[in-house]
Amino acid sequence: MKQFVFLNRDVICGTDKFRKNEIGILESESEGKAIVTLVTKRTAMEISSSDITYFDPSTTGDQFSKKVCNVCNRLLDVNLFEKNQNGINNRSVRRPSCNECREVIDGKGMTAKEKRQMEQIKPDMEIWTCPICGKTTIPGLTSKVVCDHDHKTGHPRAWICDSCNTGLGRFKDDVALLEKAIEYLKSN
Repeated sequence: MKQFVFLNRDVICGTDKFRKNEIGILESESEGKAIVTLVTKRTAMEISSSDITYFDPSTTGDQFSKKVCNVCNRLLDVNLFEKNQNGINNRSVRRPSCNECREVIDGKGMTAKEKRQMEQIKPDMEIWTCPICGKTTIPGLTSKVVCDHDHKTGHPRAWICDSCNTGLGRFKDDVALLEKAIEYLKSN
């Protein structure tokens, strides 16, 4: 059975620096040394056994005191994850990435002026077609629309359906990742 660990302090290994709370899998341990594969490194490395702490992944997540960020791969206090929605029995569901990583993901926002300008052209209670997927709906009645924006500049792009907005976000608005997805679909 795999044993999961996290770094209990910042660790420098060769030219690589790893942050406190980064998680990994313990490969072996003896004589005060541990061989650990950290998620961020993906190759086994030797560190001092005193630099790691074991944890049980089944006791992490929204309903526990600790949760693993899906971006920085650190085991953090659950309060460092923004509440996203309520689940069954009004249980809080938190974002999968920590607040620090969310700042990077969210990037730069639109200015108040840009938001006002986009609100003036927001499709609402009219027949509308998403410029990406081509789905025709009536925003406000049968669908939600989202004002898509460039996360690097903050400038708005267009109103798109919430599904396409989620899709772009999952691919980090990265053309190269989208091209890889296209190649994957073509080859499979």
